[in-house]
Amino acid sequence: MILPSLALFCVGLCVGLRDWITDESLPRPSISVWPSWVVPTHSKVTLQCSAPIKNVNFIFKKNNSTIQCLESSDTIETVTELHLTDLQNSDAGEYTCEYYRRQSPNKRSPPSDVLLLLVTGYLAKPSLQGHHRGNVTAGENMTLQCQKPSHVIESYMFVLLKKGTPTSIQLQNPVGEEPGFPLRSVTVSDTGNYSCVYYQKRAPFLASVPSDHFEIWVTDETESAKRTETLGTTEIILIVTFTSLFLLAAFLLIYKYTCCGAARNRATKCSHSSKNPEVVTDASTAIMSCSPALDEGSQESRAEELHGVMYAELNARALSEGPSNQMQQPLETCVYSTLKM
Repeated sequence: MILPSLALFCVGLCVGLRDWITDESLPRPSISVWPSWVVPTHSKVTLQCSAPIKNVNFIFKKNNSTIQCLESSDTIETVTELHLTDLQNSDAGEYTCEYYRRQSPNKRSPPSDVLLLLVTGYLAKPSLQGHHRGNVTAGENMTLQCQKPSHVIESYMFVLLKKGTPTSIQLQNPVGEEPGFPLRSVTVSDTGNYSCVYYQKRAPFLASVPSDHFEIWVTDETESAKRTETLGTTEIILIVTFTSLFLLAAFLLIYKYTCCGAARNRATKCSHSSKNPEVVTDASTAIMSCSPALDEGSQESRAEELHGVMYAELNARALSEGPSNQMQQPLETCVYSTLKM
């Protein structure tokens, strides 16, 4: 029961004291809203008032009429929040906040800047058009036009909104029926989805349904050129590297087969001109080391040459003395000779 009593007491102060004076020596507070000051029906927002000094109480006003007094705690808090839920058009309007010190309740601070709260959905939907849709190059100028329905003839204010941004991009009081919102020298940060709303200039601040989104995608050609240049340098390095490796491999192959050809020529010459079997053997060894296929072929040719070879053991003494003496003589060293058939 203590907190409700304090709240009622604070409200009583707000309503009962009519002789408050503005103390210009006090710094002005600031007011903000989340998530946006243009919201659809049945949504909710949070108004926040911040004072630059400690131990103060806050006052919220709508259209210059007090709607809420909030007493701060005994701590060092200098911020208070006002929560508005299930918003209707009756909640739309101009909000401000003030504060006063507890020891001087009759002196209040200057009001904050005006915060306009709009609740959309009460007027026909406009259309948002532009000469660019989709990709736009950074540095270009473009204009978005918000057009209200043709049957709406009353003068309205127009606002350009960007999705994800709590504040408006631009406000305009148009002379014609199609107000233009210029975007000068767009940058990558201008990328996003845009919409527009028109609303009444005075209470009850009826606002239209937001237009369909108009998407803009800003590309920076300078950054793209840098990425392309970097990519081109990388490709050149890869091409040079692979080309060098290819040439090195080709050189090694040519060198290998050149050595093998020279070794074969030396082997052929040695086999015809030299009578020293060691020379021929060395040449054959050289050929075997260069070409395994040649070595296998030479082995097959040697195997073919061995077919049809007959071995004979000749003992001249046994032939002259006869069979009886042959058995008595010890075996002598035999000499083999090959006879080709």
